[in-house]
Amino acid sequence: MSTISSFESTHPIFYKTCSFLEETFFYKNISVLIDEIPINKDLAEELCCDAFEMCNSDWSIYRNKLNSLLIMNLEFLKLQAKLENDRKYLYSTFKEVEINVFQKKQEGNESGVDYLWGLYFTQIFWVTHHKVFAFFLESFVEVEQKEGTCLDVPAGSGMFLAQFLKRNPLWRGTAVDLSDTAISLTQTLFTSKKLTQKVSIEKKNFFDFDSSVQFDRIICTEFLEHVEDPLFVLKKIHELLKPSGEVFLTTVVWAAFIDHIYLYRNADEIRQQITESGFSIKKEYIQPIFEKDIGKEEGSDIALNYAVLLVKL
Repeated sequence: MSTISSFESTHPIFYKTCSFLEETFFYKNISVLIDEIPINKDLAEELCCDAFEMCNSDWSIYRNKLNSLLIMNLEFLKLQAKLENDRKYLYSTFKEVEINVFQKKQEGNESGVDYLWGLYFTQIFWVTHHKVFAFFLESFVEVEQKEGTCLDVPAGSGMFLAQFLKRNPLWRGTAVDLSDTAISLTQTLFTSKKLTQKVSIEKKNFFDFDSSVQFDRIICTEFLEHVEDPLFVLKKIHELLKPSGEVFLTTVVWAAFIDHIYLYRNADEIRQQITESGFSIKKEYIQPIFEKDIGKEEGSDIALNYAVLLVKL
């Protein structure tokens, strides 16, 4: 097993990040985690460097953002335990989430969820998220088409679209999100990566989003579980996609978080909606979130991360 000191000189910001996390309960065995995933150190260094720059290269600010990852770990485990007991998510309508999550923020703060920085770091330090991100980079980002358009909805932190546009320099992007916090983080990331001239960022509810053109590629990560009618979302994405286009989509099965609404109980329920919306599956990647459930990917009430490439029927 390698130790984090082995990459101190080659990946310095990732190393410093790991050193901080190693002192915490959740990541005291981070060296094991790095080897077992295994974490792509070059990608991790890039994402950590981007985050550090977005924090004005101030370690105290950066460390505070890392604390969001630790809070997210704890919140997920608490809410997952509640799901196992109650057999349902905490809320089942967007109105409930709006009242109990969005509108509870202190006056003067941006509206929207406050865990986006934690979510950003999960792409490095959560096993399933890191592997899904790798699946995205390997299966969706490398395109033969020299020029095109890519829609990202919801934008979240903007990191998926940023990676896509970085690897496809002649493409243009559109990022859509309802949350002030997401729009702010996306704008900061694209500024840091010098990609602002290639992307249009729109603060808008996707249900109200209208485009006069169709897109060559669409990214839709962790959205379906946040809406009451995911089939409507899938059908709208189908309308926005060119006939020859592709979609990268992720969602979860039986995995709780504060603003999850639609509860998928197995992967087949997602597949049925995919077919009903006019898509076919080109490639899918399913992972149990907990080690104890490995081999149970087709079961019900098993916590899963689900990622898929879609094309039109």
